[in-house]
Amino acid sequence: MEYEKNNYSTNKSINLKTFIISTLITVLFLHFISIIGHIMNSVDNYRQAKHVFMLNETSDDLYKAVGNFCFERGRVNVVLNDAGPVKKMEGNRAFIIARRAEGERALARALSSLRAAKKMVISEAISRITDQMPEINRLRSIVSADLAVHLNKRRRDLPRAWFMEMTKYIDSIESLLGTISQDINDRDGIISRYSALKRRTLSLRDAAGPEMSILSATILSRAPLKPELADKITGLQTVIQNQFNELKFLSRPLGNTQIPRALKELERKYYKQYIPYMKKIYSLSLRGGPYPYGQPEFLEHGVKALEEIASFMDTVVEVTRNYAESKLSESRRNIILQASLAAGSSAMILLIFLFINYRVVNPISQVTSAVFRLARKEHDVEVPNINEENEIGEMARAVDVFRETALELDKNVIALEKASAEREELIKELQETLNEIETLRGILPICSFCKNIRNDEGYYEEIESYIKHHSKADFSHTICPVCMKKHYPEEYKILKKKGKI
Repeated sequence: MEYEKNNYSTNKSINLKTFIISTLITVLFLHFISIIGHIMNSVDNYRQAKHVFMLNETSDDLYKAVGNFCFERGRVNVVLNDAGPVKKMEGNRAFIIARRAEGERALARALSSLRAAKKMVISEAISRITDQMPEINRLRSIVSADLAVHLNKRRRDLPRAWFMEMTKYIDSIESLLGTISQDINDRDGIISRYSALKRRTLSLRDAAGPEMSILSATILSRAPLKPELADKITGLQTVIQNQFNELKFLSRPLGNTQIPRALKELERKYYKQYIPYMKKIYSLSLRGGPYPYGQPEFLEHGVKALEEIASFMDTVVEVTRNYAESKLSESRRNIILQASLAAGSSAMILLIFLFINYRVVNPISQVTSAVFRLARKEHDVEVPNINEENEIGEMARAVDVFRETALELDKNVIALEKASAEREELIKELQETLNEIETLRGILPICSFCKNIRNDEGYYEEIESYIKHHSKADFSHTICPVCMKKHYPEEYKILKKKGKI
C-alpha cells in the first residue's frame, strides 16, 4: 500500500511535468505557426526586393548602354558625312571610342546579371543581342577605318548601313529593357513609376538625338533638307513634346521632389538653350542655308541638350537606386526583426516554463513528497518551502500543521494502544479469576467428620489443599474464640482479660 502511494506521488509529478512540457510544446507550435507567416512574408519581401534591386541595377546598365550607343550612333553618322579635315576629327573619334567602351561595359554587366536569372524570355532577348554583336563589331571596324580617311575615300553606303544596324542593335537592347520593366512593374508600383520615367527619358533621348544628327548632317551637306527628313523632324518634335508631358505627369505624384526639380531644369535648358538654335537651323535647312553658325557650334548646343537629358536620367537612376536600396534594407531589417521577435518570444516561453518548473512544479512535488512520507509515518521529515511567502509556502505551512497534528495523533494512538493492552490484560486476568470462581461454585463433597473434600479423582484431601489447587487463595491458620475457649480455656481467659477476644 505504501509503495502504491509513493508510485502514485511519482506519477502525479511526472504527469504534471508532462502536462507542462506538452503545454510548452503546444504554445511554441502555435507561436511558431503564428509567426512563420510573418517570417515567410518578410523573406518573400526580401527576395522580391533583392530581385527588384537586381533588375533595377541591370536596367540602369542597359539604359547606360543604350545612351552611350545612341551617342556613338549619332556621332559616327555625323562624322561619316563630315567633309572637314581628318585631323579635326580626332576629338570625335576619341568621343566615339569612349562612349562605345562605356556602353559595352554596361551591357556586359547587365547581360551577366540576367544570365543568372535563367528565364526563357530574357534568354531569348539576350540571344537576339548577342547574335547581332558580330555584325556590329564588323561595322565598327569598317567605321574606324573610314573615320581615318577623307570623305571622298569613305564608303557611300556605310552611314546608312551603320545607322540601320546600330538602330536594330539598340532596339534589341530596349526590347530587353521592356521585358525587365514589365517584371519590375509586376513586383513594385513605385519602382514601376520610376522605370516608366526612365523609359520616357530614353524615348526623349531617342527622339532628340536623330533630330540633331539630321540637322547636323544637313548643315555639312549644304543642300536643302529632304521633305521626308523634314517630316521626320516635325514628327520627332511632336514626340519630344509628348515625352516631356509624360515625364511631368509621371513625376507629379512622387513624394520625392528631386525628380520634379531636375525635370524642370531639363525643360528650361532644353527649350531656352537648344530649341532656338534648332528652330533657326531647321527653317534655314529647308532651303539649304546659309546658316548663321557652323555645324560644330550647333552640335555643341545639341550635345549639351543630350547631356542634360542624360543628367536627368542619372537623377532618376539615383533616386530609383536609393529607393530600391531602402526597400532592400527595410526588408532585410524586417527579417532580422521578425527573427529576433521569434527568438525573443520563444526564449520568453522557455523562461516561463523554467520558472514554472523550478518555482511551481518542483516545490509542489517536494511538498507532495513530504505529505506521502508523513503518510508513511516518517515523522522526522522536514517540510520544504515552509518560509516561502506565496501559495506554495501556505501549502507547506499547512502540511507542517498536519505533521504536528499527525505527531500528536500518533502519541495519542500509542497511549490508547497501551491502555488497550492493559485493558486486555486486565480482562484476561478477570476472566481467569471468573473461571476459577466458577470452579468453586456448586456442591462440594465434604466428609462430615474430618471435613476433607473429595476431588475430581475421587480422593479426599484437606479443604485447605483443595481450595489452594482450585483458586489462587492461600490459607493462614488461626483459631476462633469458640475453639480456643473449648481447647485452650486458660489462654482464652488471659486473652479475654486483655480484651483481645
